[in-house]
Amino acid sequence: MLEGASPLSDRSASSRKSEEAFLRYLITLLLLAAGAPLLTIAHLFWNNLFRRDNFTYFCQILLLLSTAGTISMCFDSFEQERFDAFEFIVLIPLPTRSMLFMISAYDSIAMYLAIEPQSLCFYVIAASKRKSEFSTEAGSKYLILGAFPSGILLFGYDRTTTDI
Repeated sequence: MLEGASPLSDRSASSRKSEEAFLRYLITLLLLAAGAPLLTIAHLFWNNLFRRDNFTYFCQILLLLSTAGTISMCFDSFEQERFDAFEFIVLIPLPTRSMLFMISAYDSIAMYLAIEPQSLCFYVIAASKRKSEFSTEAGSKYLILGAFPSGILLFGYDRTTTDI
C-alpha cells in the first residue's frame, strides 16, 4: 500500500512544482502588463507633469524587462534557499511603478510623488527579517530618516516653483 502511494505523492509534488513555476511566470507577465499602461496614458491624467518621448519609452521598457528578470531570479533563489516570503514579490510592483513615473517626471512634484512610494517599500524590505532585531532597527531608522527630509522638502515647496 505504501509503495503505491509513493509514486502518486512524487507525481503530485512534481505537478505542484510545475504549477508553481507557471504561476510565477504568470505573475511576472501580469506585473509587466500592469506597468504597460503607464507607458502610453500617463500624460493624459497629470496635466503635463510627465514627459513623453522615445528615450523615456526606451528607459521604461528597459526597466520593465529588468523587473521581470529580477522577479524570475527571485523565484529561483527562493527555491534554492527554501525561503517562503511572498512579501518581496508583492512589494516589487510599487517601486517599479514609482520608477516608471520617475523616468518620465517633468516636474519636481511628480519626481517627489514617484520617489516617496518607492522609499516606503524599501523601508519595509529593510525591516523584513522578523527575527532579527537589527532588521527592525534598520527599518525604523530608515523610516525616521526618510520622513524628516520629506517633510522639510514639502515645506520648502510652498514658496518656490516646481519646474525642473
